[in-house]
Amino acid sequence: MLYFDFINPYIIYMVIVLLWALATYSLFTYRDFIIKHKSKILIIAAVLLSWTQLVRYVIVVIRDGFILEMHLPFYVCRLSVVVLLYYVITKDKRVESFLFYWGATGIAGVIYPNGPIDNIVNLTETFYIDHFLLGLSPFFLVVYQGYKPVKADLFRITGVMFVMLLVFIPLNNIMNTDYFYLKDRSIVGDIFPNLPTQIIGVPFKDLPSVIFATIHSVVALGFFSLYFFTFKNKIFI
Repeated sequence: MLYFDFINPYIIYMVIVLLWALATYSLFTYRDFIIKHKSKILIIAAVLLSWTQLVRYVIVVIRDGFILEMHLPFYVCRLSVVVLLYYVITKDKRVESFLFYWGATGIAGVIYPNGPIDNIVNLTETFYIDHFLLGLSPFFLVVYQGYKPVKADLFRITGVMFVMLLVFIPLNNIMNTDYFYLKDRSIVGDIFPNLPTQIIGVPFKDLPSVIFATIHSVVALGFFSLYFFTFKNKIFI
């Protein structure tokens, strides 16, 4: 993978964020052009996403061997990208609600990459391509695919996220992994590095992960709600 050794990674980061903002603006502004070329755009997206998944799950494994701690797609954005690839190939409307809400995490992942902000130096082109396209997917769905957000899905999909995070707390302990960043705790771990590990004096070593899963899901619900209320009454097609 290209690690941008020859370019300042912070410049790459700022350029990607700017390009994402311009692409979002274009989705709402140049509708006639995009409608005319929509099938080609979806093919390009499918090729790019296929390449990133090939690199992440095949080429890297062939090069480095399978590493249980790294090579399964159990992160919010990675799962969302797999579903996005499935959607751009199949146009299966059953996954549109999932992509509308979880797709919103794409830009969140770019704005604040996991861990401290200096983690930007470790981001690769596969990260940027995945999150760039994922972050555009909610807007593409409502503007070009006729998707209308449903309130019930807002709570259902957030609930699925919360349950999945809780399930992976013991699974991470069993596999000695950190999927969904439940041990690292991402930005929550940076802001609150000393979360409690006891409940009324009773030791509970996984309490910080439970707190992180709860905060993560509540913040996601707020983020998803912003998307829902912004587009619930909008008609583009």
